[in-house]
Amino acid sequence: MLDETAFKNFKLPRYEKVRWELQKLLIQSKWTVEEPIPSEQELAQMYSVSVGTVRKAVEGLVEDGLLVKQQGKGTFLKQPNFENSLIRFFRLRNKKGEFIQPQGQIKKVEVCDAIPEVNAELGLEHTEKLLYIERVRKHEDVVVLSERIWLPERLFKNLEEIPIAEFGNLLYPFYYQHCGQFISSARERLTFEKNIKDNYLNNHLEDPLVKVCRIAKN
Repeated sequence: MLDETAFKNFKLPRYEKVRWELQKLLIQSKWTVEEPIPSEQELAQMYSVSVGTVRKAVEGLVEDGLLVKQQGKGTFLKQPNFENSLIRFFRLRNKKGEFIQPQGQIKKVEVCDAIPEVNAELGLEHTEKLLYIERVRKHEDVVVLSERIWLPERLFKNLEEIPIAEFGNLLYPFYYQHCGQFISSARERLTFEKNIKDNYLNNHLEDPLVKVCRIAKN
């Protein structure tokens, strides 16, 4: 994390400061993925800078993957697709040899007390409550992925009121739609585990499992 006050005191090019201000607005959901951000001319007036300065700031955010330009329509907030990144570890194919997209199914959504290691990973207060989700991914009624998800309850409390049958197959757009939380980045750690029994996978205790730990950020 970078302290904002310290950042403002840095002697940075003007376009970097504009880029920083725009990034803050994107994270705060100032615009949705369906509407374009203001034009370069409008942003130049907003920040009292030249159009060239704004263009350079916007290009930087495009390179960062936060914005996407659509010819003739404008510049939009980009919704990253992290859903396929888990699947890349498994490279599942159907009988025709085509890559397949397993379908997600929510099994459980509940509020739980703080878990020290989870709260630490999420940068939360050690007593802050969590929203716990269990989800599986299926292909032809066979579970191929079993997921455990922890979210800050204060940011995702709206999910508690939604029937599990109404959850979307892609969770990140669903988070944005119902909670206004835009996921902009994620990092993953992959390990191989043994002596773990998962009720959804219906595996044997001695079966080796691939474990992917993902930390996603807004």
